[in-house]
Amino acid sequence: MNVFVWIFLYEIANFTYRFMFYPYREMREIEITSNSETLSATLFENDSSEIVLIIASATGVKQEFYKKFAQYISDNGITVITFDYYGIGSSLKKPITELKNNAADWGRNDLESVLQFVKNNYPESKKIVLGHSIGGQLIGLAKSSEDLDKIVLVAAQSGYWKYWRGIGRLKMWFNWHILFPVLLNSFGYLNSKKISGMENLPRNVANQWRNWGKNSDYILSDESIKDTFYEKIKVDITAFSIEDDDFAPLAAVQWMTRQYKNAIKKSIHLKPEDFTSKKIGHFGVFKEKFRNTIWVQILNEIT
Repeated sequence: MNVFVWIFLYEIANFTYRFMFYPYREMREIEITSNSETLSATLFENDSSEIVLIIASATGVKQEFYKKFAQYISDNGITVITFDYYGIGSSLKKPITELKNNAADWGRNDLESVLQFVKNNYPESKKIVLGHSIGGQLIGLAKSSEDLDKIVLVAAQSGYWKYWRGIGRLKMWFNWHILFPVLLNSFGYLNSKKISGMENLPRNVANQWRNWGKNSDYILSDESIKDTFYEKIKVDITAFSIEDDDFAPLAAVQWMTRQYKNAIKKSIHLKPEDFTSKKIGHFGVFKEKFRNTIWVQILNEIT
């Protein structure tokens, strides 16, 4: 039989199986209120799901970046919610120079509001957060993180500049001590779209983030943050690190993972050569070329 016929039959069988055992609705945009402000979110709802996965984005990354990954997870029987932090993407509702929120607010207000939404709308479901980069840092600032059933960290790290080596260390020192102050004073916000391609950051978000990055205790050095919940989290945590990640070296990831002191921790280190790839990097994990490899691995940790 022609190979294309076999492929066609396989796709039909796969679609039928998914339709029968993993019925899902189309994704839909929703709004969630956070501290009197409106967050843009997307719901990938699966009617057979007993799990809800919340994806907490990296700094300055719009939720659309995770769309294909979220749909993949939903297709495998899990309801998924993505969202934009206040001031990012579709949650930027006014001129960025008018925003007063800081980086900690993304955790204690925005992520907390999403967790409350899930708690209210899916009370019987298991609740899991996948935190990418700063998304994994902020989990311990959300009070409802105590009620989670599992956490998956992807390249969640300390931003303390001394965790980098060589030219990377110099770049991080330069960012925190020189580049950020100059740009913030010049524009009133961090115009990172022109520098790195990520979304622009509100002034207080960028300024608080850089202050964390200058201190060895990073987020825990901030005396303006009155309540943290890292030590109260006692669930299973899987922490992924990436060999060629210029934004999250292994030592920085290990530091962040250790802050969840009472969790049951498991670490997985991804190397490009293990996936016959030249590069993974900080963002590559969520690219579709890893659908049949890394995505499967993450799915297994979620379920």
